[in-house]
Amino acid sequence: MAESKDIRKIIGDKLWKLRDKLNYSLQRMADNCAIDYAHYYQIEQGKRYVRLDVLQRISNNLGVPMDFWFRDAELDSKIPDDVYARIILNHINTLGSGKKEFLLDLLSAYKKVHR
Repeated sequence: MAESKDIRKIIGDKLWKLRDKLNYSLQRMADNCAIDYAHYYQIEQGKRYVRLDVLQRISNNLGVPMDFWFRDAELDSKIPDDVYARIILNHINTLGSGKKEFLLDLLSAYKKVHR
């Protein structure tokens, strides 16, 4: 029989992987979710249970449904497309205005062609 993983660790691992993909710092995630930094850190480390209202805030901030945290442990195939879009936009926002406008126009054109 397979050993089950602690739900705190499952949620923490998924949270870390999403934060890493978004290239967010711990502080930014905590601030975006209106959670104390130390509290957020303990959740991500799998050392603290997360209340449902806090998990809802985190889910809303990341754009994932609540059941995301309780699904199969494979993360990459379960990340909604809008989370990937947010990752791309975060990277675009770090560029200068000329490059940013070019890439946003390029993405817009791509979206029109692939509808």
